[in-house]
Amino acid sequence: REARATIDARIAKVAELVEQSPDEHFLLWHDLEDERHALRRAIVEGCGLDMAEVFGSQKLEKNEAIADAFARGEVRLLAAKPSMLGAGRNFQHHCHRATIFPTYKFHDFLQALHRIYRFLQSETVIIDLVYAETQGEQMRELMRKWDDHREMVERMSALIRKYGLRHEAAPAAMARSLGVERATEVGEGWAAVNNDCVAETRAMADDSVDLIVTSIPFGNHYEYSARYEDFGHTDDNGHFFAQMDYLTPELLRVLKPGRLAFIHVKDRIRFASVTGMTRPTVDPFHADTIAHFTRHGFAYCGLRFISTDVVRENNQTYRLTYKTLKRDSTAVGCGSPEFLLTFFKLPTDRSNGWADVPVMHAEEEYSLARWQIDADSIWRSSGDRPLRPDELGMMAPGALARMFPAWSVQDVYDHEEHVAIGEALAARQQLPTSFGVLQPASMRTDCWTDVQRMLTLNGEQTRRGLENHICPLQFDIVDRAIRLGSNPGELVYDPFGGLMTVPVRAMKLGRRGLGCELNTDYWRDGVRYCRETEAERATPSLFDLLEAEEAA
Repeated sequence: REARATIDARIAKVAELVEQSPDEHFLLWHDLEDERHALRRAIVEGCGLDMAEVFGSQKLEKNEAIADAFARGEVRLLAAKPSMLGAGRNFQHHCHRATIFPTYKFHDFLQALHRIYRFLQSETVIIDLVYAETQGEQMRELMRKWDDHREMVERMSALIRKYGLRHEAAPAAMARSLGVERATEVGEGWAAVNNDCVAETRAMADDSVDLIVTSIPFGNHYEYSARYEDFGHTDDNGHFFAQMDYLTPELLRVLKPGRLAFIHVKDRIRFASVTGMTRPTVDPFHADTIAHFTRHGFAYCGLRFISTDVVRENNQTYRLTYKTLKRDSTAVGCGSPEFLLTFFKLPTDRSNGWADVPVMHAEEEYSLARWQIDADSIWRSSGDRPLRPDELGMMAPGALARMFPAWSVQDVYDHEEHVAIGEALAARQQLPTSFGVLQPASMRTDCWTDVQRMLTLNGEQTRRGLENHICPLQFDIVDRAIRLGSNPGELVYDPFGGLMTVPVRAMKLGRRGLGCELNTDYWRDGVRYCRETEAERATPSLFDLLEAEEAA
């Protein structure tokens, strides 16, 4: 009821603005279908005005015709989501008014604004942000992002005014560079190196690393720095793996015989505009990575699937849209998981297959009972009876997202029950379109469905107002790999260190960490996290002090 009242109050304000300016055209931006329905009730049924609507389940041809009519000035009021009409359209010729319900989506806000605030606009643009008192945090965050955007635009404009668009006149900081001045920071149980990982690994001693845990660049998907040594600065997969040909043999050389290398990868989405294949396809990057590492002497011993949120993925790629499925389901694929590939270096003694220095788990540290439970993919909850689908469908989306994976493995899986829970949420207008609520747990031990996607050092970067890493590695993945593949006190190496997640997690688990990173900014931030983790380990807790006092 509170949510309904909040929407009605905002809709009433929009209707008031529209009635107060009867000669002006309005774009009525909204984020939810519930808001669109409420706009229709208030403006069409309540005020007796004509309002056109663009929405996903409507035929594309009709949506296009409505948008064209509004652009020509033939339609006065148009309601739409920024995700539908927020890019590329020119509505500035007949419209200079818009209402927006603010959200955390700054990109949508900016694109919606620039449909009318653009070249050839002859009027003063008026944007009314209509929000409830409970949305104060959303407004503050939106304004903060707006201030950051204006500051960035001013900086870029100043650079262009000073240097023009000629590449040769750009400052050195904006140009690509070759060669790295090596820098190292070392602490108790860790070392972080700012260097090219090929040169750094090449200088390391043979058989000096106990475990390798790393997330390699996904081909030319991202560039992490402006240096030519950046592995993302490649033309295609062939070029990328040609660069890896310099690194992978060195990784094999420094790894101790019989020990493991965990390589985190993800398949690449190839869009039709690039491939010319009329619809998105998937590049099996994980398979190319397996072929590459085995070609250089690593022995492949399996992979673990790490499930991802397909709703979030669609918000990034728009390749799994419900609208496309309704039009032609042959044009949609499926969600793309991440993979943790497992390799090992052959041991010196190949008569039994044991590592030269085995990873041994003491019974008091890792019991038989714990292993049997951890090895089994079915985890049952004790206590009350399992919730029924109708009860799950009444839960709030956030709570349901936490509850559903455990529920999904309590009994025989029923696909129709799964769908029914989602439909119950949709009937209450509470099925999110920004993240997946109903992700089932896997019945397979090689598929990790409980990895916390947001549990990375980027969370701390955001809190401190620092630059986020493009592809942060989740703590869950690193912790499991370190526990499984190393003994306490051993050295864990990450040649693509980023924010030094691997050294940080290695220290927290009683190991030593070594990371190499080319991007100087990432390296500096990673050093800070390593020092803070070292200080945490060195700082006694209250219980430590009490135990020391008791012993004394």
